[in-house]
Amino acid sequence: MSIIFTLLERDWIEFKKSFVSINSFWVILPVMLHVSFALPLSRFIFLDINYLYWSSAAIWIVSSSISAMTITMRCLFRFCVESKQIDTILQSPITNLQLLLSILIKGIIYGMFQFFFSIIITTTLNNEYFSISQFLLILLQIIIVIMFFASLGILFGLMLSNGNTLIQVSFMAFILLSLGMGNFIPLSYYPIDYINIIDKIPLVYIFGNIQGVIINEPISWISCFLTIVTIILILLVSLIMSYKIFRKI
Repeated sequence: MSIIFTLLERDWIEFKKSFVSINSFWVILPVMLHVSFALPLSRFIFLDINYLYWSSAAIWIVSSSISAMTITMRCLFRFCVESKQIDTILQSPITNLQLLLSILIKGIIYGMFQFFFSIIITTTLNNEYFSISQFLLILLQIIIVIMFFASLGILFGLMLSNGNTLIQVSFMAFILLSLGMGNFIPLSYYPIDYINIIDKIPLVYIFGNIQGVIINEPISWISCFLTIVTIILILLVSLIMSYKIFRKI
């Protein structure tokens, strides 16, 4: 654990150097999502509750997921491709598992801060109010979502070979999360054939759970369990891949 804390301490030093730009990103992203997606779609999508209130969940999900995934992808890309720091790391007593866990924790931390910035901004813009129980239910499921995308970022980061691919993967994930998984656009607005496919993804049910908490609907916990199992599998695959990929560098 001491090695992981040492790696995180180094990340903290880097964070302080980029404090203004990172905090600006945490503020700008949810505002951009509100202006670019929530406001325009509120004119065309009609629900039993105020659409802007309902779409707050989409802003939390998309912003925190993209932040977590992008930072973990970026970390591994920098280590393996840009700076070649992985050569130095491999000659130190740091194991692959410790390195990946430190990156995962960093992604989770960034995702959580993005979530807190996002929920403050949406509650301010929409005059929302959540009870303590609602907030805790939202937080629990957001953590699982953030862990999933931080893990996915590690897996993608191991496979990336150039910066353009990193940007393309981030953009595709952003579009899929925003417009393809029932976040800003309710699943009922999609063709039935598409719904039959997307319904098979446990993560989509977690998104629905978070939206359900907002409008006091029952939630499904099995999707959370299945997503946690998926996270563990992604991390195991990433660890196995790291032993093969790092040796080639």
